[in-house]
Amino acid sequence: MLIVAITLVYLVLILTELVLTLLFSTRFKNVSQQPNEWPHVSVLICARNEELNLDRCLESLIRQDYPREQMQLLIGNDNSEDGTAEKIAGYTSSYSFIKEIEITHEKDGLIAKANVLNQLIDATDDEYIVILDADMKARPGWLRSMVSALGHSPLVSGYTRIDPHSFRAQIQAFDWQIVLHSMKAMADTFRPISILGNNMGFRRSAYDQVGGFRALGPTDVEDLGLLQRFQKAGLSMLQLIDGQGSAYTLPQATWTEIIVQRCRWMNGVFTHHWLLAIPAFFARLWLPVALLMFFFHPEVALFIVLYAYGASLVKYIQVSHRSAGAFKLLLGEPFFISLLDTFALLRILIFGKVSWKGRKF
Repeated sequence: MLIVAITLVYLVLILTELVLTLLFSTRFKNVSQQPNEWPHVSVLICARNEELNLDRCLESLIRQDYPREQMQLLIGNDNSEDGTAEKIAGYTSSYSFIKEIEITHEKDGLIAKANVLNQLIDATDDEYIVILDADMKARPGWLRSMVSALGHSPLVSGYTRIDPHSFRAQIQAFDWQIVLHSMKAMADTFRPISILGNNMGFRRSAYDQVGGFRALGPTDVEDLGLLQRFQKAGLSMLQLIDGQGSAYTLPQATWTEIIVQRCRWMNGVFTHHWLLAIPAFFARLWLPVALLMFFFHPEVALFIVLYAYGASLVKYIQVSHRSAGAFKLLLGEPFFISLLDTFALLRILIFGKVSWKGRKF
């Protein structure tokens, strides 16, 4: 009975992947039409211990192909313990459109990134607001792409990529692409399932309508929580996959950091999308399931392995093609991704809380 049940689960997953692959090709939505006049936009940057990354981020924003007089960068220093404050001061003294906003710790009962974003939003009256993490680097057309999309949808999830400059980075880059495939297909056809908090934007009027971050209360998954507030209000979200408007995030530097990051992601899924967590468990943790089946029914184990590799490779190639980006395959990525997810789940079960940038959640 167990073998039959597991086989049926993966048959359903295969059918689901086939549907998502077809929808990704036929229902793909991107915004090519640009506004006649570029609106004034605020770019929000949360910085906690980002001394080594801020130059990379801010220099890319300074080089944006967007009217300088129509943009401002608001940076919130989240009680950094390194040289982040000095870095920010250097840029605010050199560029009038870059401003630092003093951040109060856990204001209005909010924590972590939501607390910083809430105070940055209070500091601007702009209708168009875009968020970029401090460890990101945006391509010159990134802000134009985000603002154009916000003209069509009140909530936008940007296209985040990772430079595959090493084996560890390649695994993370591959994973980002296949996750974005599912996010894009679901957002364009049915209902968004998630949003990229490191690269997103919204219209202020819609944000105020749903109550913003204050309505979420203390949470470390502020991006997913905000998406759900928009959905409850019947507001749309657009997931972008646009090579010219992409932004690059730094890969996690160690295997331990990768696992901790995945623990945070899993926490978000289990907390806000528990129904999605059930199929995600079998789709992402296929490796231990296949190993278990190998001892009872090797044919089922082989079937699971073929599913995992086939679905992952097709999704990766489709996203790379749509974003006009070169892709690199080592063929071991699906194996390592499932292995890392397995370790992340074990870590959650054993240790519970996750430490992220010096804070535990």
